[in-house]
Amino acid sequence: MKTKQYIFGIILIINFHFLIPNVQAQDVFDIDKVAFSEAARHYKFQSSTYKGVAQAANYDLKYHRFNWEINPSIKYIKGDVTTFFVPIISNFNEIYFDLSSALTVDSVKYHDTIISFNHFSDNSLRLDLPSIIPQNTLDSVTIFYQGVPPLTGNEAFTQSTHASQPVIYTLSEPFGAHEWWPCKESLTDKIDSIDIFVTTPKQYKVGTQGLLVNTTTNGADNTYYWKHRYPIVTYLISLAVTNYAEFTINANLTQGTLPIQNFVYPEDSTTYYNQINFIKPIIQLYDSLFTPYPFMNEKYGHAQFGWNGGMEHQTMSSMGNFSEHLMSHELAHQWFGDKITCDSWTEIWLNEGFATYCTGLFYKHLAPVWWMPWREDMINSATSQPGGSVYCTDTTSISRIFSSRLSYKKGAYLLRMLDWKMGEINFFQAINNYLADANLAYNFASTQSLKNQLELVSGLNLTEFFNDWYYGEGFPSYQVTCSQIGTNLNFVVNQTQSHASVSFYEMPIPIYVKGQGFDTTFVFDHTFSGENFSATVPFIIDSVFFDPELWILSKNNTVDFTVGIDKTIRLNDVKVFPNPAEHLVNISANQPIKGIKIYDVLGKQIQTINYTLNTYKGVIDISNLKNGIYTIEIEFKNGNIRKKINKI
Repeated sequence: MKTKQYIFGIILIINFHFLIPNVQAQDVFDIDKVAFSEAARHYKFQSSTYKGVAQAANYDLKYHRFNWEINPSIKYIKGDVTTFFVPIISNFNEIYFDLSSALTVDSVKYHDTIISFNHFSDNSLRLDLPSIIPQNTLDSVTIFYQGVPPLTGNEAFTQSTHASQPVIYTLSEPFGAHEWWPCKESLTDKIDSIDIFVTTPKQYKVGTQGLLVNTTTNGADNTYYWKHRYPIVTYLISLAVTNYAEFTINANLTQGTLPIQNFVYPEDSTTYYNQINFIKPIIQLYDSLFTPYPFMNEKYGHAQFGWNGGMEHQTMSSMGNFSEHLMSHELAHQWFGDKITCDSWTEIWLNEGFATYCTGLFYKHLAPVWWMPWREDMINSATSQPGGSVYCTDTTSISRIFSSRLSYKKGAYLLRMLDWKMGEINFFQAINNYLADANLAYNFASTQSLKNQLELVSGLNLTEFFNDWYYGEGFPSYQVTCSQIGTNLNFVVNQTQSHASVSFYEMPIPIYVKGQGFDTTFVFDHTFSGENFSATVPFIIDSVFFDPELWILSKNNTVDFTVGIDKTIRLNDVKVFPNPAEHLVNISANQPIKGIKIYDVLGKQIQTINYTLNTYKGVIDISNLKNGIYTIEIEFKNGNIRKKINKI
């Protein structure tokens, strides 16, 4: 089979001549906190997985106007919601909304006429229209309501305190919007635009979507008017109300200057002002890697709230802290999750996997010292259990939807492997085509939608790739055997799978060899276990590494190689066990052993044992070594054999 040979290099899509200086080690692993915080409010209340009333599918949402009265010192909401809609069926004489039965509907108006309604215990609200509204006709209703949003697993509407000051904030993903306003809980229908009016006591400020048009004063209260003129899915509408300190910074992007508006608790404002400034190079990076910032006519922003993690509310992310990791993750959602939203919770990786991978790109380009630790963490977590697919198989389990291991990390690594398989230029071109697709932009997408764009640019058929890595469970382990005679190299590559759902993972595999001051990387199209590959190098190799850049989601890989030995020494006759090992490593061979050397992952010799007796066995104590991968070189009269061992 024809082989492809590459010397390691990096194709830079964008070059920033600085690092973000205050990234902390723990930030690299904050993705677990992000995922856990997004799921934690649901763990004890799995019955809260409300899916929305089915009859709401028969109309198309166009617009919402919200009028709310909120005092953050009281957990209560009062107001009205006007909805413009278009029936998509004939004989349309009733309209359904989702609204918690814990809230009270005071009245409903249709063309300034009070109409009847039924509010059911299953959280559905039916409005009885006085006549049939013709199909494809724009019309509207206004619902007046009030009450205490229920305390459920969603906790979509939360009243709390910070530094003895009251705060109210919302977080509706995935099924919580109906707990605080009459809505359409849907992943099929985006609202074309919204206006939000919030009246609250003067000492408080309101952060939400879009642009702040004006603030009016009426006695002891202020009314804040925000308008948002981009399509938005229900769960991305939010409120945050407290005595915020407010400041705006500006980022120069490809389409002009973007205001980044921030609402933070006054007691944290000095600390967070400095941290939030680091959002500027991150948004500049994404704006250059991908299509321009999706809401350029309005803003981006942050509103501090009480959860430890964050939530990507459209144009204003809700933030529990301002680590670079969290800011980079929630910002990425403005492209992946907000501009384009998954069309089913089974496809949540289109939101979370992308946002997680974007955080990796942030490390790669702006804080490269953490780029390798990020990759290691993704792989270690995703392979910590033998099964599990990126495709979410159980949307009744919130913890499964927001699985850090699968939806976030394995999803992110699926994208890294596509980057590897397609090539960086093709990969980013396809992602940008996906973001710019007129049928997907500011709309919903499926994995098939993404796959179509990837195949169109690359010319590859990716069906098997997605069957293995997206629908399939688990991951591969590779066993590589390499031998060199003269300038000729021979590789035998076996593969085992952690889960029976995948019989074999076809992937291009990188094998890096070095010696005598030279190095090179071979890339082989691995199509079956036990496949042989041949290559040539003009130097004697001393080390062989499988996938040192961690392109492939795999675990427990082994590499054995022989160099210039006679045929009486067979690789399989040299045993190194146990592997992995914690304390003692045993070595046995069919030839007398002259010596044993141990090298670390960088090729530095760290231990030597010489033998003068005619011994066929050896023992090494590795208990003093740090956990990791090491190379053991066994020396014979007519050559050496090297084997990898994992110290645990």
